[in-house]
Amino acid sequence: MEGRAAKPRVRSLARLASSLVGVVLVAGAIGYLSLSYVIADRFTLAERHPIGRGPQVASATYEDVALRTSDGLILRGWFFPVRGDRAAILIHGRHANRAEFEGRSEHIADFLIADGFSVLLFDLRGHGDSEGSRFSLGQFERLDVASAIDYVSSRGFAENRIALLGISLGASTAIQELLLHPKVGAVIADSSYTDASTIVQEKLQQEAGVPGWFTPGVLLMTRVAFGLDGDQVRPIEIVRTHPERAILFIHCDTDGLIPVHHARDLRAASANPASTLWIAHDCEHAAASDHFPAEYRMRVTAFVDSQIPPG
Repeated sequence: MEGRAAKPRVRSLARLASSLVGVVLVAGAIGYLSLSYVIADRFTLAERHPIGRGPQVASATYEDVALRTSDGLILRGWFFPVRGDRAAILIHGRHANRAEFEGRSEHIADFLIADGFSVLLFDLRGHGDSEGSRFSLGQFERLDVASAIDYVSSRGFAENRIALLGISLGASTAIQELLLHPKVGAVIADSSYTDASTIVQEKLQQEAGVPGWFTPGVLLMTRVAFGLDGDQVRPIEIVRTHPERAILFIHCDTDGLIPVHHARDLRAASANPASTLWIAHDCEHAAASDHFPAEYRMRVTAFVDSQIPPG
């Protein structure tokens, strides 16, 4: 009798243990997703730095411009017209603006103007003086660059006479723009990442203090809560599937934000023999133009001249 009575107690304890395990697993999943949401929310919010001044570019004239994206945002920028049939669009990085804080974009604009390019500088969504609040590692910034290309085209420049030069987030976006404008004249990617999953996993511990295994949760919450799909951010696949495109890749070897292996992997993915990788030594993230301004100018102008010869 006692043995038969013990069996229901054992089954009851087993069911209780199973229920407790289930509760713990559910609580753990809720905690994982809740923290993933907090990280996704913080990671995708752009720091806004309004311009608050006019351009500091050696140009005889400039125009304030407003660009409208296909999803309805107004972006602000400056256009520097130069006589000729070549144009360049500069695309800044995350938490920056069209002047890139220290005037980095303006310095690049100076030498491109001197090389005969009309230049457009503008603020990506959520940055500078443009509308929007979040960034998407290039998924929606592609629409921003598309509106910039449309504007420059409306000024009489053929798409294959337009160069894109992007820095960091802007570099990744410039590569991704080939999905929308595959005939753009030249692409320069300064400090790009290979894909969303890799860079998020590498940066989670640095920026959020959590291990890389939170990456799936963070990417899931960016998609569910904010409509941002990391699977659509794969510059390396775009490079791989466009062997006809020569791309100039630039990276600093001591980049602490986007490790230099991203640049090496991107260059390895390009089957175009004219694609070039310049690794600048002893400089931090996207700082090649600061530390080596003469070489930066030489390499960029030589590349754009080779892809878009002067008319």
